[in-house]
Amino acid sequence: MLRLLKFVLFCPLFSLLAWQAVAQSEQSDYLKAKQYFAEGNYRFAMDYFRRLAGNNQDHAFQEYAAYYYGLSAYKNGDTTNAKAMWLQMDEENEDWKQIREVHHYLAEIYFAQSNFNRGVYYAKKSGLDESKAMMKQSLTKIDSLPVLEALNDRFPEDEMIARIVADQINAQPMSARDFQLLNRLVNQFNLNKEKYGLPEIGESQMKESYHVAVLLPFMFEDLSYTARVERNKFVMELYAGMLMAVDSINLDGKHIKIFPYDTKRNSEITEAIFSSPEMKSMDLIVGPLFPGPSKVANNFSFENQINMINPLISNSDAIQNNPFSFLFKADTETQALAAAQLTIDSVKNKYAMIFYENNERDSLNAYTYSQRIQEAGFEVLINAGVVDTTVRQAYNLLTEKYEVGYTKDEVDSILAMTLSGKERFIKERKSSTKKDSIEYYEEFFTLAPDSIGHVYVASSEALFASNFISALSIRADSTQLIGRGNWKEFPTLTLEEMERLGIYFIDPEFVDPTNEIFKKFRRNYLKTYKKEPSFNAIIGYEMMYYVGNMMKQYGHYFQKGNPEVGFVKGQLLQGTEFNFRNSNQYVPITILSNSKQKVVNTRSNGQNQ
Repeated sequence: MLRLLKFVLFCPLFSLLAWQAVAQSEQSDYLKAKQYFAEGNYRFAMDYFRRLAGNNQDHAFQEYAAYYYGLSAYKNGDTTNAKAMWLQMDEENEDWKQIREVHHYLAEIYFAQSNFNRGVYYAKKSGLDESKAMMKQSLTKIDSLPVLEALNDRFPEDEMIARIVADQINAQPMSARDFQLLNRLVNQFNLNKEKYGLPEIGESQMKESYHVAVLLPFMFEDLSYTARVERNKFVMELYAGMLMAVDSINLDGKHIKIFPYDTKRNSEITEAIFSSPEMKSMDLIVGPLFPGPSKVANNFSFENQINMINPLISNSDAIQNNPFSFLFKADTETQALAAAQLTIDSVKNKYAMIFYENNERDSLNAYTYSQRIQEAGFEVLINAGVVDTTVRQAYNLLTEKYEVGYTKDEVDSILAMTLSGKERFIKERKSSTKKDSIEYYEEFFTLAPDSIGHVYVASSEALFASNFISALSIRADSTQLIGRGNWKEFPTLTLEEMERLGIYFIDPEFVDPTNEIFKKFRRNYLKTYKKEPSFNAIIGYEMMYYVGNMMKQYGHYFQKGNPEVGFVKGQLLQGTEFNFRNSNQYVPITILSNSKQKVVNTRSNGQNQ
């Protein structure tokens, strides 16, 4: 009995001693692991922390060991195991007192991997000041506005993201700014309206008549200088088109009154025009067309909150951060984005080549296009600027071939195997090394057929167009070519070949000659001016017709109605849409089909995108 009692008393004591021995061993391993960690020997630290962090462990060091295992792996460059351990801890150890540090490191990993959604999620979940600072630093480095806008959609209540998005919008050219989103962010988070160029636009006044100041370089006193008059005829054609539009608008008794002013392409003369008191009573300023006078007009427009619109320029810089300044034509960036959307919707092969004429406008167009399609998952293999002397290199890149030689037996075998398949072209020539001998060879494109989805060419020059059309014609594969609408006007290029290649044309100046309204306009213009209407006359008519009718319907601040009306089908051109933007957002894209021009991205009145 005494022996049994000693055994019963001894068992708990033995268990206690055994538990203490195990605990001391775990503590010893943990301290050893921490020592390796402190010395920067992360590989050994990982081994010790892994054993201590196992799921079957139940000791005081388990959660710390798991955390430090992840940290050791992270510092050792093993982000995969670090992330896996920390994600497991996020799921199973959410009540651990240091779990916020786990969230911080998860955010850091995701930001480094450009997974911004997850990065923001864990940075916000961490709530640590250093996590907020890291999040701000990471997001301000993003140069893609669509990525930031997607984050704003995902985290609509986050003020930091809202401010970064607003800053990015504000950094865009005026015509490219999403004022609808900017207004929402400014109002939602009470941001500084002045900082973001959002002055209060007053009430739009409805009037019996609207006064339109037309500031163009008419050069009246120089009519005797015939060379200058000839160069300047585009101004008179533009003005003639505007007058015809006003006549059409005024048929119902409401009036648009035009007041012409001659800027003579001179900034000082333009300043003198704007110093006249009558200018402050204008409801709209059309022009000027040249940089110096345009800058003067922009300053006057902004200071007096009078709308101005330029009918010919497509450079968004002309707006000069003035919310009252508009471009009637689609700016360079908008044209590139329209082309990119066509590609995203229509081209399945994601490999692209981009070539652009080496000038400011076309390089901006190519850059904008490249950025957008890459955001949609395309891979740009080449994005190169070319000039007249280097465009042939691009041609050679697309058409270069190499030879594969065969024996006669190999030729017979190839032909036998391909009788019912794709035709092979085996060529023959006299051998240069053996007399009376024939060499057999086959040519292959260095750049394999169908390996490229499309080639985008940002140039309006005939030399560029002819080289790329010729190259794609030689390749005769599925590669799509996207070019400019004016390519169709070059006499050295055939419409038949362009139709056969299925070229897409970015065509903002497309006019359908079969349009009944255009036919009537042409007859009236011929009757009045005894000559065919130029494109300048057409755009003068279209611009004045659109803005004049918008003012009649919505008042002198016609932009108040832009979001409501959305897309407006054109009279002579294909259509206009400003929405919340300061340049026309609709860009027609055409193809040739059955020897006729066809718009592939048609819209209908009131249709917004």
